[in-house]
Amino acid sequence: MIDLLKKNGPWFKANLHCHTTLSDGNMTAAQVKDWYKSHGYSIVAFTDHSKFCWHAELEDQEFLPVAGVEAAFTCLDLNHKPLKYKLCHINFWAKDPATAEYIPEEPTYDVGVINRYIAAMKKKGWLCGLNHPAWSRQSTEEVNGITGIDTFEVYNHGSFKLYNNGDGQSHYSMYLAEGKRAWATAVDDNHAGFREDGTISVTDDTLGGFIMMSMPQLTYADFADALENGRFYASTGPEIKEFYIDEERDMLVLECSPVQRIIVSGVHTVKAARVDADGDTITRAEIPLAPVREKEPFIFVQLMDSKGNRAYPQPYWFD
Repeated sequence: MIDLLKKNGPWFKANLHCHTTLSDGNMTAAQVKDWYKSHGYSIVAFTDHSKFCWHAELEDQEFLPVAGVEAAFTCLDLNHKPLKYKLCHINFWAKDPATAEYIPEEPTYDVGVINRYIAAMKKKGWLCGLNHPAWSRQSTEEVNGITGIDTFEVYNHGSFKLYNNGDGQSHYSMYLAEGKRAWATAVDDNHAGFREDGTISVTDDTLGGFIMMSMPQLTYADFADALENGRFYASTGPEIKEFYIDEERDMLVLECSPVQRIIVSGVHTVKAARVDADGDTITRAEIPLAPVREKEPFIFVQLMDSKGNRAYPQPYWFD
């Protein structure tokens, strides 16, 4: 059996993309902790814009604050009327916040600048991921030119709630089809949160996208290992319980909370395999791999329930 979930201990719920009052968020770091912890989260990465902060004082036996920063590469193209605003945002997470060194970014929208910055930060002890390519209005060519990322946002809840363009699935599929590799993530990118009176905002962009991480313990070292090695799946709701290859029968086996549809895709536009149900009745699926392997170099599986919530286990490359 090949365990495609790469289970390495119990599951911990995490949000990798979060803003506080240190940048343009409405919640303090302490409010973020209380809110997410009360809703079953064990991990939150604090990724304020161009401001590296660890919030180590928030750590306890049931909550791990991750040190992070969101780097922005932007420009105003004066040759276009009206002005065309280009964006590329990259999240960075310290592998060890005690030793990682933060380098302020050069806010220039240029693939060479972005790639050099990624390489420099990774040498200083960071993991990184591409944020909300759909919201950033990035072209496929621009996204596929980025190198060195560890993760890729297939869903961004803040972009979905506030702008209706939080789905990075198409960009991700084409990134994989180009031979690139990065782990799929779903995140909140929360900014709104609480009002001044302590009530939750009508533009609440929390508790929407998350990842489930398999780790021996809730420690920073285990978090960094799980993130770097893809010991997690992304979701907006459905739970994935098992995901493995039965080598003796050459079957892809998936067990999950009730869903309506399971799609297996690869480099081709047409699906490699699909399982449908009337209502949320699928909790287990077995898919023959031989016909898939004949035409696909990898598989990327997507689950959807009747409410439109989705889950994404990590891609598997046959090589």
